[in-house]
Amino acid sequence: MTRLRSALWLPIFDDLAEPAVVARLAAEAEEAGWHGVFVWDHLRWRAPVRQVADPWITLTAIATATERLRFGPMVTPLARRRPPKVARETATLDRLSGGRLTLGVGPRPVQRPGVPVWAAGLPGNVKPLRRAARHDGFFPVNLERPDQLADIVTTITDLRRPKTTPYDIAVALPPSADPAPYAKAGATWWLAEFPPETVSLDQVRGVLRDGPIEP
Repeated sequence: MTRLRSALWLPIFDDLAEPAVVARLAAEAEEAGWHGVFVWDHLRWRAPVRQVADPWITLTAIATATERLRFGPMVTPLARRRPPKVARETATLDRLSGGRLTLGVGPRPVQRPGVPVWAAGLPGNVKPLRRAARHDGFFPVNLERPDQLADIVTTITDLRRPKTTPYDIAVALPPSADPAPYAKAGATWWLAEFPPETVSLDQVRGVLRDGPIEP
């Protein structure tokens, strides 16, 4: 069985809507033995949430405060999203230029062969699994039981054959949950999740200081 790694999955709202605060939490998490800190990708949320941090600024702050920690945004498929306006503008510029528009992006990531991409999806939906099989990992949203995860792992394994490269399966569970059944079902990451409407700095710091659960 693959060793299960542990991470905090933080809704960066209200108490956590300050990148410097989250960066300090990430540094403490690294010191306490956590393997990662991931943040919600939302730019707004329903009441009673009043403040929301920018995920990319927050991740930049985490990068400056840590050395070994894995971090990134966790994109959740809560609703079908319209194509971003910038994508439409880029396509228009491409047509006007009469050829391919190349945008230089740098610096390149230190991690090799590149930054892993995890796809997200709901259990029982095959299309996200097909998409996830082409990438580096899968994050099932609203997972309820370990047997659901076992079915997902079996499907993705079949879709990826004959590939043998490492592949991650991340599950979000409350800090008090036992991740062992999910690790047995094929999870490689356990993400400690927090309620978005009531998350507090003290709550996160309490879980952080307890350290990651070893199944």
